[in-house]
Amino acid sequence: MLAGCAPPCSRWFSIVLATPAAGAGEAGGKVAFLDRGALHVVDLSTGSSRVVASRVSGAVGLSGDGKLVSVGGRVVGGPTLGNGRLVWAPTGETAAYQTTSGAVFTWSPGGGRRLVVDGSWGATSFAWGRNGTLAHGRAICRAPCGIPQHEEVWIRRGGSLRLAAGPFTGERRPLIAAVAGDGRALWWSLASASTAADGTRLYANRVHVADSLPHPDYVTVCGSHIAVAAGHDRYAMHGKRILFDGRDVSRDPSRSWVSPSCSPDGAPLVAAASRNTTPPRIGNEHRSIWQLLPVRKRLTSPPAGFTDEFPRLLEDGSVLFVRTKRGRGTVELLRRGKLAPLGSAGPATNYYGHYDWPDVVSVS
Repeated sequence: MLAGCAPPCSRWFSIVLATPAAGAGEAGGKVAFLDRGALHVVDLSTGSSRVVASRVSGAVGLSGDGKLVSVGGRVVGGPTLGNGRLVWAPTGETAAYQTTSGAVFTWSPGGGRRLVVDGSWGATSFAWGRNGTLAHGRAICRAPCGIPQHEEVWIRRGGSLRLAAGPFTGERRPLIAAVAGDGRALWWSLASASTAADGTRLYANRVHVADSLPHPDYVTVCGSHIAVAAGHDRYAMHGKRILFDGRDVSRDPSRSWVSPSCSPDGAPLVAAASRNTTPPRIGNEHRSIWQLLPVRKRLTSPPAGFTDEFPRLLEDGSVLFVRTKRGRGTVELLRRGKLAPLGSAGPATNYYGHYDWPDVVSVS
């Protein structure tokens, strides 16, 4: 935090200027990433790179307007909120977070904290949608805990809560993935750790839309469209395909397709793909980035020993991704067929071939 600047603080960066990132300067937005405890922010419109915090850890986040950055439950230059991570709304400077008691609050620099649900309500997870919509999962578990009570999915819009799905019978703890463009909550049904590991049902409110591993980068909302990396089996390099509104757009079972990202109208759509194989390749996924819509083409070919992970499509059609080797990576910007390295990031944890780059890298 800057000296003499108490939270909430309008001068929120503790700035160390670096040279402009090579090749940046046209794509809009910002990217924040963690590199061995140093939190970097790159402005993609100017190419400037800043270290905004040091000796920090936790999931990285950027506000919808790109002006605020968070790590764990802390807003850099502002307050520490919640018990883990902040979930930023897609526009503006509002974050949602959960306290150790289980209460869910929203926070913004001008509005302070606002209670959404108290700790007794049983919130399990939440995600933002358009126009301030907030989807919540709910499950109340009292010790000794057997099957939870009040397993439900709720939507908060305009200050009021309405039931979107449930109550459920049996053990179906809802894990919120996102909010679709039409306002439906996208959520996974989790009965146990094994169902989470080996894939489970993804719903839009009460409608089953796909089976998927519950990774945050396996579900993407593209305006009125939904893209999902679908498939059972905990191994990310085996049997995954990209469904776009339920239609298989990967159309290549020789590869395993993950991490879809697309523009608001659904095209272009990009994803990462490895050879369709089994566990011996964990740590040697060797994925490439592909464009699947409107036309199919391979965008990257990483060197031997590297794998290209977590592609994010930017508004100008550029693609941000992480070129990874043994859990360390370089954040790369691909624009007009040319690569521009933005900085190193990591480490990222590999879980059966899936890297947790969504916790390490955030794009506004």
